[in-house]
Amino acid sequence: MAFLMKYEIIPRYLTGPSQRRPKLPLARCRFMVAHDTGNPSSTAAANVAYYERTRNDMASSAHLFVDDQQIIECIPLLTGAAEKAYHVIYNVTSDNARYGTDANDTAGAVELCYGGSINLTESYKRYVWVFAYACYRYGLNPLTDITGHYILDPARRSDPQTPLRLLGKSFANFVQDVADELKACTIVTPPKPQVLISPEDANKLISFLSAIYYAAEDEESRTEVNRLANELRRISGQPEE
Repeated sequence: MAFLMKYEIIPRYLTGPSQRRPKLPLARCRFMVAHDTGNPSSTAAANVAYYERTRNDMASSAHLFVDDQQIIECIPLLTGAAEKAYHVIYNVTSDNARYGTDANDTAGAVELCYGGSINLTESYKRYVWVFAYACYRYGLNPLTDITGHYILDPARRSDPQTPLRLLGKSFANFVQDVADELKACTIVTPPKPQVLISPEDANKLISFLSAIYYAAEDEESRTEVNRLANELRRISGQPEE
């Protein structure tokens, strides 16, 4: 299988080791957490630039920022060997109850940019696609393996509910959109036919069958000879005629 790369993911990694990017490996991406920036009108590039300037001032971070123009990865998850990002505080227990682990240690984090001159519809398309690609990369089920920051830390956080409401969507709508996008972008390639005989040997046999074909006096015999010739073409990896 392959995945349709509809958009470019730009790697723009924070300098590390630093507080925001400790450069610790993410052993296995077990689930994904949906965030929004909570800073209307701030673009993906602006958020990543701010993270870079303040990389040693605080630890909070995310893997990717998505707006209507760009998808920028500032901590590796989809464009390099996955690393930890600190995007959910450790003392909440919802992530442990749901997934048996801490989000910072085993989850990817994607931030949705919205507001101001940002086209939210276009941002959302890219946001959904990024989650679908992450699910493809890590073998996740969108309907069970995506959660929201507000679900894990309801006392402190509401993201990504604000931009979803602006779109007239619920969180359930969002995860279904991701599931639909995953299905639409997953390309199933048919297996190559097994070659059991070389094309050269097959064509030699077909030449003998050709003589029988032209010597046959009835259509039924010619049809059967043609079938046998095509069977030789099939097992030698050649197109039927």
